[in-house]
Amino acid sequence: MPCRRQHEANQTGQNRLEGLLRERVRGQWVRNHALPSLKDLVFLVCQHMTNYFAKHNMTEKYGLSKRKKMSHQRTSRIQFFLMAVFFSANIFASELPYGWLVTNGFRNNAKIGPVNPPPESKRVPLKNVEAPEPTKRLLDDLFSRNNSKALLVAQGSELLYEKYSFGVGKRNTPLGYSMSKSLTSLAVGKAICDGHISSLDVPLKNYLPKLSGTSWGDASVRNVLRMSSGAYLTSMQFNGHKNREMEQFIGSAISDGKMNTDFIELMIKSDEKSFEPGKIFNYSNFDTVALGLLVQAATGMPLNQYFEKSVWADAGAESQGAWFINGKDQTSTYNGFSARPHDWIRIGLMVLRELKDDSSCFGKYLKEATKKQINSWGPSSEYGFQIWTQCGRGTDFCFVGFGGQYLLFNVERNLVLYHHATTTSPIVWGTPSIMGPLVNALKQDP
Repeated sequence: MPCRRQHEANQTGQNRLEGLLRERVRGQWVRNHALPSLKDLVFLVCQHMTNYFAKHNMTEKYGLSKRKKMSHQRTSRIQFFLMAVFFSANIFASELPYGWLVTNGFRNNAKIGPVNPPPESKRVPLKNVEAPEPTKRLLDDLFSRNNSKALLVAQGSELLYEKYSFGVGKRNTPLGYSMSKSLTSLAVGKAICDGHISSLDVPLKNYLPKLSGTSWGDASVRNVLRMSSGAYLTSMQFNGHKNREMEQFIGSAISDGKMNTDFIELMIKSDEKSFEPGKIFNYSNFDTVALGLLVQAATGMPLNQYFEKSVWADAGAESQGAWFINGKDQTSTYNGFSARPHDWIRIGLMVLRELKDDSSCFGKYLKEATKKQINSWGPSSEYGFQIWTQCGRGTDFCFVGFGGQYLLFNVERNLVLYHHATTTSPIVWGTPSIMGPLVNALKQDP
């Protein structure tokens, strides 16, 4: 009986996964005329075949079927073959089945707030300079190992390396997922320096009275930036959400353009006041949502418009960025920004440029934002203001998103690396460690 219960539990989980995949296929791939890849089809077929034989063996064992039994030898051969095929397919199973939508920022699905580029005269040019062979080999290896979709490296205004997988190119607009959190921090810094937010230590309720009495309303801007509002306990397996149900409800609804629920209502219902603000790091998407609402309330502008004016223009972007928004015109700041690869690089270069300006308010803010503010867990054990710090060998700080999205920084060498993938494979978690070998390779270049 315990074996049977375990099998039923496994089958329930499997059915749930397949249901999600079928929903993606029917509701998104087909609707956007983008067929599933061969890898995805092989994975699904192998799952169904494996399930069939698992069911066949279980029904034989418990006498639930009167069908003629297959010979033990034949069953074993088939299962061995299926296991070999399934293992091969499993290498690719970590690929997100809706990866093409991620690479295009869900722009045909989601409701978006556009972020228009500045006039052409203010766009920052990128000069293509071929990297030395040792550097190219190092980056080619990373690209292949991670099954990357886009990989770009810039030093100053020079683009040293640029590579895309088949079907992906400069005109795609990859979603940054949680790299968007770091961009939200940039908007908060700009709002402080523009005088819209009085200081880092003011409570959010001063600008968002609807959050009065909640963890977010009582927390200071500084503590929410540090992911320490204290609202509730989260787990990394839920990607910053309170629980799996919240992850599935908000994540799919916002990317499909069907979320009409007020973020503030969700936050009030979710608040448990689990910790004193500022005491404990707890990776929470609603902390970032609160910061987006703060910027919108303090500036009197939709966040996408203020971001366009303050951050996008300074980055010298060449094309339109976009933020997810819900039916209440609130911005999904925790996961919702997309842009072309060259403009992701420009954001990174702008951050490094401003970081070195000790005389500017924003430069001083970035110095605080990109250094350790609190002990953390996740991609790094140190966290700044919505920015991970000391991410890996040679990576001073980084923006990190679900599925292999990275913007890596080395301040001394003025290096920015942009990486886009659509995978849940743990292989990509080591991406920030490439910066050390990359720096050494460039140092050896005559």
